[in-house]
Amino acid sequence: MAMESAGGLAPHHFMCPISLHPMQDPVTAPTGITYDRRAIHRWLAAGHASCPVTGHPLSLADLTPNHTLRRLIDSWSSSQLPPGAQLTAAAMAATLPADVAGVVEKVMAAAAEGGGGRGPSCGLLREAAAVASESGAARRCMVQAAGVLRRVLRLAVSCAEKSCCSSSSGEARVSAMETFDACLALFHALDVSADELRPLVADNHDLVDAVTRVLVALERGRRDEAADATRASAVQLLECVTEAADASLLERLRPEFFAAVTAVVRDRVSPGAARAALRTLLHACASSGRNRALVVDAGAAHEAIELELDAWSPQAPGGRRATELVVALLAQLCACADGRSAVASHPAGIAVVAKRVLRVSAAADVCAVRVLAAVGGRAASPEVLREMARVGAVGKLCCVLQADCDASVKETARAVLRMHSGVWSGSPCVSAYLLSRYL
Repeated sequence: MAMESAGGLAPHHFMCPISLHPMQDPVTAPTGITYDRRAIHRWLAAGHASCPVTGHPLSLADLTPNHTLRRLIDSWSSSQLPPGAQLTAAAMAATLPADVAGVVEKVMAAAAEGGGGRGPSCGLLREAAAVASESGAARRCMVQAAGVLRRVLRLAVSCAEKSCCSSSSGEARVSAMETFDACLALFHALDVSADELRPLVADNHDLVDAVTRVLVALERGRRDEAADATRASAVQLLECVTEAADASLLERLRPEFFAAVTAVVRDRVSPGAARAALRTLLHACASSGRNRALVVDAGAAHEAIELELDAWSPQAPGGRRATELVVALLAQLCACADGRSAVASHPAGIAVVAKRVLRVSAAADVCAVRVLAAVGGRAASPEVLREMARVGAVGKLCCVLQADCDASVKETARAVLRMHSGVWSGSPCVSAYLLSRYL
């Protein structure tokens, strides 16, 4: 059923099955059904413990924000206004409930004070984050308001510097860190896109350095729940920044940045933080060979393999995505000689990549075969070739030729097998029949 708007009917997939209104904050259940957050929260709070549509068991922890659908709904909502009638942030705030509007107006007023004002307080930032998490309209209002995002990010930089300054008192550093956390909470609640963030990152090159200093300070300090939460939030910010950054910013990333991000993976801060760290490194690697070398120097190849060995399986929640990120990063690093050496020198490097072939997803297959092809290339040592045969990598490449894979993946596997068929055909670990049949 579709509901009417000023410009027409909302597409049916924008409608919440419970409220029958266009969703403001869509969240998706494991069953694949998407609901408006407020509506499904009310349903579960009323004592229900199942999906209203399918009847399968459901809890709050099972719900995942559907960011893509939310942006499509936001775009559709804006298109329903008459030409030239786009609402200003102030006009949007006037349409919000009184308690929500009050928080939004305070944030916009604090942001409008300019460089001379102190900016939003820690408490106000927390309130605004809570409001933005619950109300899509409030979130859009704050994102559209001139200066809010820019001021929040500048305040985060200032607080990061104060929290790491040895000349500041202990109380001042603690207060600065609390405000830094609140800035990140609001930033994540606003859920800005890369396009919205790009102009803010372009003139805020101090942001990456400031966040890096916080990560380094927390890594060297005492590990506790609060420190881990801050590290997770900080690396998620770096993920967003590196996704939106241009080549000039990525080219100036320092070795400390790569070491601090890799440490998040090494320390198992949280599954979400590890995935954000892997994506951050991937964004940086895609820009240049220089960054690939710095990622290798930071030990990221070793830590990515250890992560895959220790933390997740493809069947665990988020495990498939984590595996895809691990093999994607290894494929990027194997574009340089040091990266290939790092993967081959890990005792389980070749084995763990080979084991993931044909077991996770098509995306993982592409990257995993690229890794095996790079490690087993023309410069591969006899020891590496024997290891590939011993741990089943050669057999997996043969299986790729038999499977329903992309043609380019099969061709990559075939090229490696042909290159070293003379070595592998005499190995007791490899079926000579498979090599002769599929080559």
